[in-house]
Amino acid sequence: MIQTIYYTNKNFHIPSNKIFEKILNLKEELTGQSIKIKSIFNKNDKTPSMVIYYSIDDNMYRFKDFSTGLYGDAVDIVNELYSLEDRQLAYRKIIELFKDDKDIIMLDVITKEKKEITDYTVRKWNNADADYWKQFAISGSFLKAYNIKPIENYSIKTTSNNKDTVLLFNCAMSYGYFNNAGDLCKIYQPGNKKAKFLKVKEFIQGEEQLTYTKKCLIIASSIKDIGSFTALKFKDVELIAPDSENVTITPDRIKTYKEKYQYVFTLFDNDAAGIKAMKKYKELYDINSIYFNIEKDIAECVKQHGLTNTSKFFKTIFHDAIKNQKNTATNNIK
Repeated sequence: MIQTIYYTNKNFHIPSNKIFEKILNLKEELTGQSIKIKSIFNKNDKTPSMVIYYSIDDNMYRFKDFSTGLYGDAVDIVNELYSLEDRQLAYRKIIELFKDDKDIIMLDVITKEKKEITDYTVRKWNNADADYWKQFAISGSFLKAYNIKPIENYSIKTTSNNKDTVLLFNCAMSYGYFNNAGDLCKIYQPGNKKAKFLKVKEFIQGEEQLTYTKKCLIIASSIKDIGSFTALKFKDVELIAPDSENVTITPDRIKTYKEKYQYVFTLFDNDAAGIKAMKKYKELYDINSIYFNIEKDIAECVKQHGLTNTSKFFKTIFHDAIKNQKNTATNNIK
């Protein structure tokens, strides 16, 4: 069921798909499918780079603008489109936009088809796998420690109108991220631009590998960044990564991290989406960010500039972040 926007007046029930249809003036009705349009935030966008898609996890329509890095739900796009200061003002704007649409009140929501990964096959490592991970200085021992395994194929079951359809996908280069219990949590397909990541189960990447004995915890973008950073051998630092920059770690976990570590920072991608996520952690949890602008992320920096140069680049930025903290000690971080 597509999530509805509720405001203080309980008579208003506005499904997220209807909000996108109205503000974007879409000719196509959103009934569960994804569509791609030219960016409404980038006038120079010649090839459609803005995706409006149904998120099964959030049970609502969302958007991702690849030309600007902006993303979010129906409230976020109204916020950005009308340059509003907060979500409360966006809610009011939505009600204003729909005040004359009598048919929208108590509108029935839409049933969406359900998709889930039901099966998979793990294959043996090969030279192509080694070459791929080696360019980011990620070793076989790291892949083993973090439960990363190569996937030969997987099956997706689609349920719609009480009918099941199962499709088998063969993968030339795909990797499964598993937890310590052996459950598949995520599939990473670096060569698949349309479905680079497939979420299977909730988990925080790298959390099970934490020792809680270091001085600093960095919340990064991906397990690939964790692997490249580990190769830099900063002894007093541990890293984790949420499912994506769109997923915010819960307050109870943040509270635990702050109790266990002297310093906690975010280190997301150097793009609009990453910067927005770092600002969000600052606003919600007062967690400072490490702004690494040499390349898009740590892994890419290691690939382009090598471990030694990346270590030099990061060391200065990292120590500046430590000094800027309101905490006391600023030394002995190695």
